[in-house]
Amino acid sequence: MQLNADSPESSALPVRAIRESPLQTPSLQNQGIRRLEWVALVGILLLAAALRLGWPGVNSFAFDEANLSLIALEMARGGTFASVGMPSSVGVPNLPAAAWVFSLPYVVSPDPLIATQFVGLLSIGVVAGTWWLARRIWGGWAGLTAALFLAASPYAVLYSRSIWSQNLLPLCGLLWAWTAFLGATRHNRLAIAAHVFLAGFIFQVHFAGAALVLPTLYFFVRFRWWRHLLPVLIGGGLALLALLPFALEVACRRPDVVEQYQAALGGDTRYDLQALGHLLQVALGADWGFLLLGNLQPPDSPLLTALAGVVLLTGLIAIIVRIIRPRRRTGPYRHAHRPEHAILAEILIAWLIAAPLFFARHSTPVQIHYQLAALPALALLVGAGVRFLQSRARLWRILPLLVAILAGVWTVQLAQGLDQAGRVVTPNGLGTPLSYTRSAAYSVPPGQPALFFTHGDDPNVDGEAAVFETLWWGRPHRIVRGGSLLILPDHPAYLMATLYPIQAWEELDAAGLAENTRTLPRRDGEEPFVAILYDGAAAPQGFTLLDEPVALADGTQLEGWRVRTVGPRLRISTLWRVVDLPEAGTYQQFHHLRTSGAPDDAEPFKITDVPLSAHRWQVDDQLIVMADFFMDELAAIEGPLWVDVGHYTLPDGARIPQVNNGTDALRLGPFELPTTE
Repeated sequence: MQLNADSPESSALPVRAIRESPLQTPSLQNQGIRRLEWVALVGILLLAAALRLGWPGVNSFAFDEANLSLIALEMARGGTFASVGMPSSVGVPNLPAAAWVFSLPYVVSPDPLIATQFVGLLSIGVVAGTWWLARRIWGGWAGLTAALFLAASPYAVLYSRSIWSQNLLPLCGLLWAWTAFLGATRHNRLAIAAHVFLAGFIFQVHFAGAALVLPTLYFFVRFRWWRHLLPVLIGGGLALLALLPFALEVACRRPDVVEQYQAALGGDTRYDLQALGHLLQVALGADWGFLLLGNLQPPDSPLLTALAGVVLLTGLIAIIVRIIRPRRRTGPYRHAHRPEHAILAEILIAWLIAAPLFFARHSTPVQIHYQLAALPALALLVGAGVRFLQSRARLWRILPLLVAILAGVWTVQLAQGLDQAGRVVTPNGLGTPLSYTRSAAYSVPPGQPALFFTHGDDPNVDGEAAVFETLWWGRPHRIVRGGSLLILPDHPAYLMATLYPIQAWEELDAAGLAENTRTLPRRDGEEPFVAILYDGAAAPQGFTLLDEPVALADGTQLEGWRVRTVGPRLRISTLWRVVDLPEAGTYQQFHHLRTSGAPDDAEPFKITDVPLSAHRWQVDDQLIVMADFFMDELAAIEGPLWVDVGHYTLPDGARIPQVNNGTDALRLGPFELPTTE
């Protein structure tokens, strides 16, 4: 039995006749079928929701997602309109449209999990929209089969579970195709304007959207949209208006962006079919392990790949037949008199070949996510295959059955993969999931100051800094380079580190301040986060204190020092206090190791310079600055050692003098080379 089936002869009727045919009026029997169809659709949407919204927090949230989130948060909650997007994979900044979209969930909540679920909801909407378009043209079975294919497609699922600009491409692609269809079949002026706008706007969401400009130019000629020039100009003008903030930012404030684009696009030009290979990979649901399980992903099943290939090949044959045999027996060939299914078939072909054709010539790497805009087209291809076989083969129900088998296997694989990726380390796959970093960050009570020690302090370039900057949006916090600096504030605060072996936590432990350490778990095989509640008063132990602190002109004063070994390293730790904030700039501390008897003007035996995260200092902070030398490089030294320390700025390299006498180096020592711990 066929769900809401159209008559096979309906393709020979005018478009208006198709819409008004008595065959479209449901009988009592068809009403029952429609209820069954709704039940099936709800089941498919629930499957889509389970795969996209289930396992909350088991998704990537690293530099890309956090950086985009920070831009969106600044727009939603910081009052700063986004004019430049996040850095792209080819080394140039994206346009800001994706940040505009992601600012919507961040208006509701600063929690990135809400923004992640927002992407999932949009993806569920794409499944529903694909069902509606396929059902309208090819009937109920085609709509349900297309929706089921898209609901369980691995790439459709995995690219709907994180805050990436490319994850908006399937929705953009579907809206682009819908407006093209309405503009071609009804010459709807609003649809034409919307389509032209989308063609000029989608690449502002993600650069891969530029590929859709090619078929839009074809539609302009093919469907005679030049007869409706006003909506075309309105749509194009709105797209240019959306581009204006980025253009003004580049012209007035960021001329370096032009040089970045020139460098990215000026490389060696290559011609290949890599993009076509990526489209086939996405279509067949093959080799998706790099997004989730990495090296733990089992090899693809040849039978499953062949099954997907048969389903898609049937659909491809179907739309080619629709294009080749569009003539009516009663009239001349004209696109205005072509049936809707033939017009949609033509749009599908243009949609599918757009990205492979656009990226056949390239001077930058071609990524698989450039094909995401075609995901709804692949599902519609499957629906076209179902409708094609309905009028030609009695065993046409085999195709929906094959899609159901595909969807079932993919669902099991994805469910197992998400469960595994949420529990254990997945080499070359999913990094630390959002659920773990979010739990660690939210373990700090709201309003309680927090200091996080990690490997970088700039959210614009450092991944974990961007992650915790996002998670602690609106909360008092500081992110510090824990590889060279430990900050002890003069008030109670949570001190948290990315893991125990980081140098800041080693110093906290050696200073007798790491009692009652909490471990905040990550997946099996990953070191946990560590945290303590510091009371703001406990003094670090084990330092040799100076008789009189020595003040530098940057607002710091040296109060003590310590030499010890940490594994294979000689560590020199200096204790400072911030008495005044320095001028804005980049500050480093030098450590010049000198041997006994060497003249003052001789070159140091060894040098180590470390960053100081000076923009994170507050008045009355105590600073412990660490510098490491490798013991095996010092084994030949005899006699005592001295170390000269001091601060300087970058990029000029100007040293900071002492307040009293202008000397720019403080000599500490002598000390003997300690034995290895």
